[in-house]
Amino acid sequence: MEEIYQVAKKHTLQVHLDGARLFNASSYLNVDVKEVTKNVDSVMFCLSKGLCAPVGSILAGKKDFISKAKKNRKLMGGGLRQAGFLAAAGLVALKEMRENLKTDHEKAILLAKELQKIPGIKLNLEDIHLNMVFFDMTDTGLVSDHVVEKFLEKGIKINGEEDGLMRFVTHYWISEEDIHFVVDLLKSLMNK
Repeated sequence: MEEIYQVAKKHTLQVHLDGARLFNASSYLNVDVKEVTKNVDSVMFCLSKGLCAPVGSILAGKKDFISKAKKNRKLMGGGLRQAGFLAAAGLVALKEMRENLKTDHEKAILLAKELQKIPGIKLNLEDIHLNMVFFDMTDTGLVSDHVVEKFLEKGIKINGEEDGLMRFVTHYWISEEDIHFVVDLLKSLMNK
């Protein structure tokens, strides 16, 4: 990131970090968020992905950048009124939920290892860097839309195939029991 930042500065360009899962990455890398963001001019990060706030993102940068961003937000009709209760949830997320991210990653590894045991499921454990597990089920004989439908019937959301891959995301509210339930459900679909 430092090299990108230096090249950008040489050409008088700004560097923005879309940090939707910034805290997950920081946890995985075992470095402070300040270290990850030190070579950017602005950053956006999500309070709901990983940190479990109900909604919200934060945009951070220098004062003049934030001033322009606020003006542009108003021009586009963005904003919430009386959003203090949501801001309170965001503060709790920032203060309390960061410690849980390592557990989310461990659950993703467990899920990946269990999925890998299913014949026809392909994934690379070395690709599990966050709380997301991408896998290819082409060789299982299952049809993506059918899997999505059957999982939804059980209250489990999974997106359809994208570029040949399916994706599960672990988070605070996913237990080890949930992981085994999902794996068993996938196995049962293969046996029908």
